[in-house]
Amino acid sequence: MSKNAARTVNIFKATGIFLLCVVSLRFSEECSKGAENGIGLCLSTLVPSLFPFMVLASYITESGLAEKIGRHLSWLTKPIFGLDGCFASAIILSLVGGYPVGAKTVNSLYKKGAASESECKRAGLFLVCSGPGFLVNFIGVQLYSSIEVGFIIFAAQCISVLALGFALKFVCRNKLDDNSNSETLISTPQKGDALVKSVLDGARGMFAICAFVVLFSAFTEIFCSHITDENIQKPFLILTEVCNAVTAVSKDFPIEVVAFSAGFGGLCVHFQIFSALGNIKVNKMLFFFCRILQGFITALLTHLGIKLFSVTTDVFSTSTVENFSFFGGTSISGAALLFTALCFLYSLKNYKQN
Repeated sequence: MSKNAARTVNIFKATGIFLLCVVSLRFSEECSKGAENGIGLCLSTLVPSLFPFMVLASYITESGLAEKIGRHLSWLTKPIFGLDGCFASAIILSLVGGYPVGAKTVNSLYKKGAASESECKRAGLFLVCSGPGFLVNFIGVQLYSSIEVGFIIFAAQCISVLALGFALKFVCRNKLDDNSNSETLISTPQKGDALVKSVLDGARGMFAICAFVVLFSAFTEIFCSHITDENIQKPFLILTEVCNAVTAVSKDFPIEVVAFSAGFGGLCVHFQIFSALGNIKVNKMLFFFCRILQGFITALLTHLGIKLFSVTTDVFSTSTVENFSFFGGTSISGAALLFTALCFLYSLKNYKQN
């Protein structure tokens, strides 16, 4: 980028930040209300459902489990995604844990030296998936009174994630670093140390994610309080915040639009993922394009699934939609939490022995 272009970009950034400061001061009441809602969402939903997965993601890599799993799954991940077998844990956790968990696992692999930077950048582009609790229990059961709808959208999103990963293998032709995890297998830390590092790492990541939620909640409240036209509100919510978006568009729009919103994620989720990736700097434009593509694939597969299984939906449901955990809340997440507890007890045992 030339000096003039860089100067112009900096001017636009400074102007935008200045305008946001003016807006937050001018509409301080709405800003405070939105921030309060964001804090409530973090304390009541986000932290309880997501933090254990964040710790689990770090622990799997810090304890050396990712490398051990990778020994047996490289035959599957390399030909399909062009990634080392240690990414198998990241793929699984991304599909069952919620939006930022996959990115968090990829970052842990990168910091530990278990994978090359090129692999981690490519994985960060497609390991973006909403948790089954949000898709099945919230969208399926609460919005459409149909658990089948939830499972169809969840299956559609999982397929879209895997399809993107396969396509990026050819788009981003990076050679694998076969020696990327050789040192980490030798220098695996003690289990007690791995647990401590995982908890602290998960706490730092959790704080950054909550900060983005509070920030976006504040400005979303300002926007929606003064822009009452639903034809403007709904596209804005789809662009920025997924939970409010699917609730709003499910009332009047086809289910495919809801599926697109869940697949796209919204800018709030995008920034959470950038934060979870840490020093792994993915191409922002390519990442945004992948999210749009993922949204369309999810919508298309949802449409085909609804037609294939002849599922009917209660579009104009009059039931009360409660604030629900959109990162967990299923038997899968419960099993993951149980596994985390067992790892914790096992780590304490080994830590005392050492």
